[in-house]
Amino acid sequence: MQSINLSGLDGLTKDFDALLKKMPEKRRALHEELAGLAKREVDAQISTSLHDNSGTVRSWQEQHVGSLGGYAAVRATDKGDGEHPATGDDSPGAITNYHESGYKTRKPSGNAKRPQPGKSKMPYVDGRHFYQKAQTSVESKAIDLVNRFADDLAKELGG
Repeated sequence: MQSINLSGLDGLTKDFDALLKKMPEKRRALHEELAGLAKREVDAQISTSLHDNSGTVRSWQEQHVGSLGGYAAVRATDKGDGEHPATGDDSPGAITNYHESGYKTRKPSGNAKRPQPGKSKMPYVDGRHFYQKAQTSVESKAIDLVNRFADDLAKELGG
């Protein structure tokens, strides 16, 4: 399953860890804001990459924040809906992965009454890579957000 994990900002977060241990609610608030930013970016990339007019694929993506508030991520839901089961080949996570990474098409059996000549020419459907695109575009926005967060902490500390 594809996901965006914003724990790659370790260089910045290590400097803040000692300070943030005193203020865990601030750390959680930062990561909740980062998760919201990542979710909006993934939704925007899905809108431009897929024909998701009904918003189904976007609705399957959920933002997550670690139980201790230490990371932010966006990934496909693990809950089923009326049409799709929670797990398996037709689950929201699997369908999201097919759209993101691509998939192999099946070869014609040769037993069809009316074979469709154009279908056998495409052995693989390339993925749309909307998570990958969102990852690259969200990094600069996340750094700006962390810098604003640091400035707010400095103001709170009187610096």
